[in-house]
Amino acid sequence: MRKISSIGAAVVLTIASAGAVVAGTAGPASAGCSHSHSNVDGKFGQLFNATNVNIRTGPHTTCASLGYGQLSHTVDFHCFASGDRVTANGKTTYTWTYLRDVTTGVSGWVADALLDNLGGNVAC
Repeated sequence: MRKISSIGAAVVLTIASAGAVVAGTAGPASAGCSHSHSNVDGKFGQLFNATNVNIRTGPHTTCASLGYGQLSHTVDFHCFASGDRVTANGKTTYTWTYLRDVTTGVSGWVADALLDNLGGNVAC
C-alpha cells in the first residue's frame, strides 16, 4: 500500500537553524496514543529529514514525546498508520510511521512529513 500526501497552502512554515518548525492539527479528543503496530516494513537507514524530530507514543501531535530523532540517527521503520495532519519541509501528511531509533533505542511514532520519502511503505 502506498500513501498519498497533500501540500497544504494554509500553513506556512519556517526552517530554523535548530530544526524544522512543524505545524499540526490535533486529533479528536477520543484519539488515543496507544495504537497497534508490527515490524513489517524493513526500511532502514538515516531517514529523518529534520533535526529534533519528536518520537511520540501515538500517531497524534498530542501524544507524549519519548525522545528526539536527529539527521545522523539510524532508524528501522516498522509500519505506518493514519494520524494527525502534520506539515513540515513543504509537505503535508496524514500518516505516521512507527519506528525504532537504533541510535538511541527509542521506539515510537513520527509524522511522515519528517521522514525521507514520506515514511514507511507498509501499513500496520
